[in-house]
Amino acid sequence: MSRSHTLRPADAADLGAVWLAVKAARTFESREALESFWREAPWRVQVSEAGDAAIVERWRQHVGLLAVKGLWCAERHMSAILAELLSLARTQGFDDLLSPLVPETLIAPYEAAGMRIAHRGVTMRVVARETREVGPAPDISLRLAGLADLDALLVADEASFTPFWRYDAPSLTTLLEDHRAVVATCDGEVIGYTLCTVDRDEGMLGRLAVVPQARQRGIGAALLDDALGYLARAGVRGVTLYTQEENRISRALYESRGFRQSREASCFLIFGPDADVVSSGA
Repeated sequence: MSRSHTLRPADAADLGAVWLAVKAARTFESREALESFWREAPWRVQVSEAGDAAIVERWRQHVGLLAVKGLWCAERHMSAILAELLSLARTQGFDDLLSPLVPETLIAPYEAAGMRIAHRGVTMRVVARETREVGPAPDISLRLAGLADLDALLVADEASFTPFWRYDAPSLTTLLEDHRAVVATCDGEVIGYTLCTVDRDEGMLGRLAVVPQARQRGIGAALLDDALGYLARAGVRGVTLYTQEENRISRALYESRGFRQSREASCFLIFGPDADVVSSGA
């Protein structure tokens, strides 16, 4: 008799099998992290008797989207499972379901389920190498940042990005614990920052932000050069970032430092009709 593909919240006995999928996808760094995530809200880890699994979480506190963090199932079952996850999102008080970031060539099962592209972005990469760092203007200073800067970074993030892209306090707190953060300041005020990290032998640039009123002064270039210099000294092979396809100004800066775009775009998809929910960042 075939086993059901209907999702239900995982129990403790399910986590071993879920961990095998999560570990391969590197969705969590450790089984302990997965178990902690599950204990906080067991409904966020969904499984079926047939072995399907999905992990979901709030995208941002200020955005009504439930995001699919990981999905493991056969393609022929995706439409039904995504429909169940949308129902789960609405039951939990969310407005819509957000897909994982999906390569554009793999979006067909999501579209077949009734989802549509809400955002298209690109991955860019550069081979790591020491570069000559060009400092900011004389009235601008760069320094390492940490949790003590959280409030100032949230203000800068809100000024720099649309609601979908800006961080909330919990997500930025986690990033500050795991990433190298550098802020640009002017008269003691944070006007820009970067987040970067080393993942095995690859560097990741997770954030480059400059508040609108401080742009066109070389601050973004100085922050980028600082991050690239640090990652090169850390011994990474290359540095990767993800940015909005339509963000031409930032892409031009990255290209000036040798970044090249991958051939394939990646997409976020949603069920609802409101394209503004995933609008362009700064």
